[in-house]
Amino acid sequence: MSTPSSKKSKAVPPVTPTTGPNPLLELLDITPHPKGFKNPDYKPTARRNKNLKQMLSDAAAASKPSAAVPTSGPTSAPAAPTAPANEMQTTYANIESAPSFKRGNRWCDITGLPAKYTDPKTKLRYRDGEVYKVVRSLAPGGPEMYLGVRGANVVLK
Repeated sequence: MSTPSSKKSKAVPPVTPTTGPNPLLELLDITPHPKGFKNPDYKPTARRNKNLKQMLSDAAAASKPSAAVPTSGPTSAPAAPTAPANEMQTTYANIESAPSFKRGNRWCDITGLPAKYTDPKTKLRYRDGEVYKVVRSLAPGGPEMYLGVRGANVVLK
């Protein structure tokens, strides 16, 4: 049986501290040199970006009508008329826009990659000649199933 003291241990040479910095490292070090592309007078702005929760709460607070307390007295001015509450106000939460004029992307019904061609007989979109062979070899009812996945199938009643 061997004891821990009887095992041979490898001697690690002691680390000797260097007396001075490495001249090569000092030559390659770029940290102390001024950088010409940085503006020395730059001050970062104090404004921070808001997250979505903060923007939604600010929009909700802005869209709530302020409680106007009508005061009836000889010295008070008449209360300003308020806008109807049911009028749509544009906020961050209810942005509505017109439909886009940009044409939607056309995707291959078989592979899901961008499609360049459409089969005139089955109206399936395909990417290249290899996929066209697959489109032509589909069983009856197969193209209708692919069109149904895309939502372009025609159901006659």
